[in-house]
Formats: sequence, structure tokens, C-alpha cells
Amino acid sequence: MNQWSNKRTTVAQEQLTKSIPCHVVSVDKDFITVAFETSNSIFTPPTVKIPQSMSQYQREPTQVGDRGYAVPSDYYLGGVTGVAGGRTDFYPRGNLTAISFQPVSHTQNPDRDYDTLTHMGGPNGWAVGAFQKQKKDQNPPQQEQVTGLPSMARQVQALKTGNRMAALSQPWLAPRAVTGSTTTNGGSQQQQQQQQQQDDQKDPTNFSFDKDGKCTILSKDSNHVITVDQKNKKITLSVPTNHTIYVGGDGSSGQYAPLTTTKGPVVNAQGRIG
Repeated sequence: MNQWSNKRTTVAQEQLTKSIPCHVVSVDKDFITVAFETSNSIFTPPTVKIPQSMSQYQREPTQVGDRGYAVPSDYYLGGVTGVAGGRTDFYPRGNLTAISFQPVSHTQNPDRDYDTLTHMGGPNGWAVGAFQKQKKDQNPPQQEQVTGLPSMARQVQALKTGNRMAALSQPWLAPRAVTGSTTTNGGSQQQQQQQQQQDDQKDPTNFSFDKDGKCTILSKDSNHVITVDQKNKKITLSVPTNHTIYVGGDGSSGQYAPLTTTKGPVVNAQGRIG
């Protein structure tokens, strides 16, 4: 009996989600495919596509070959990540369906300043930009009528009678309400399309530099651009013709005069006097 109970316990533990060392073999937007770094004579785990443990507000430039480990969740993640859809329930699932990638440090990582609060950068550069709105789901899940009351009632009854195993065996279906959303005419559909187009417009504001040391500051209207090109040894400033570039100040104090060269005045540029 002891051997039988130990075997059943071991089998149950093997089916639970595990933290497994792995490395990245491909990158697809915010999701990655990983291969597990395991060594045994039984089987080789397959490569799987999993999400990364990060927020949409700060996403890492994960590269092929990066190492880390798969972080387990107690329940299914396909619904919150949008990869497979569905909802989380309490039924047992495969132990590779509830993991996400968590990177770890490595002894071969490049040196850095330990007093720096944050060290950021990708292999080809670094970019910081305005937050873009999350894309809307083209096929949102249809909400159903209120369900699950019979299962909940059976579960409550099982708890009242003290039968905990029976209570846990009942599928818990959360009540879901019916919602209605329709457009009544072509005008409302057109308004929705216009609103969707406005939502899809991206804010180009950003600061970035590439692997050649070229730094760029871009404004929201895309008309004001400052570029520092170290490779070609030049600095450029681009503004509309009806705007002014102030040299030696911000134009709010002091006296300014148009800059002039031997060939004539500089367009839209004024320098501070004194």
C-alpha cells in the first residue's frame, strides 16, 4: 500500500506545472518559442510557444538564444494572453499550457555601471516612444446567458453535507450576463469606423539611437526632428517654414536677430544677441 500511494503521489506531482530552464529559439511579437534545457533518458520536451513575463508598457527586446526559465501558473493562461482564447477553469490541463518566460542574468552578460538605476538597450539600438493603444480584438468572445447555477447549487449542497471532494469535483461556472451591442443604421457604423481609424493612429513621438550612434528626437506632429549623426559627423534640425529656430536661448528672454551668412540670411533661424 505504501508503494502504491507513493506511486500515485509521484504521478500526480509529475503532472503539475513545473519551472523548467529553457532558451529562446524564435520570437513572434511579444511571444516566443522556447526549447527546454533538460537532460534525461525518458523523453525530450517539445518546443512550445509561450508568452513573456512582462507588461505592455515596457517590453524587452528578447533575442534568439536568450536564456531563462518557464514560470508556472496554477491555471490556464490562454485566455488572458489571447493566444488560444477560452476561459480559465479548474480542470487539470497539460503542464505546458500555463507557463511564461522569465529571463535570468548570465555570467557572460556585458559589463554595466552598477550605480545606474536602469540600464536599457537592444542589440541594434534603443527607442523610447509614446504609448500606443492596444489593438482591439476583432472577434471578441460572445457573452452567454447566466449559467452555472445548477453546478454552484450542487457545490454548495456538497459543502453543507461536508463532502469536500464532491464539492471540488463540481465545475465552477461563473455567472455571465447577456449584453447587446448593435448599430441601428449606416451612420452609426460610419462613426464607429471613424473612431476606429482615430484609435489606430499612432503617436510618433520618440527618442531613439541606433547601432551607428545616430540619435533622433521626433515630435508628435512629425515636423520637428533633431538628429545627431555621429557616423557622418553632422547635426540637423528640421522644422516647418513658419516656425523659428532659436540659437543661444529659447526665445523667451533677451534680444534675437536673424542669422546671416555670406550668401544671405538663414531660413527660420535667429541668434541671441549678447
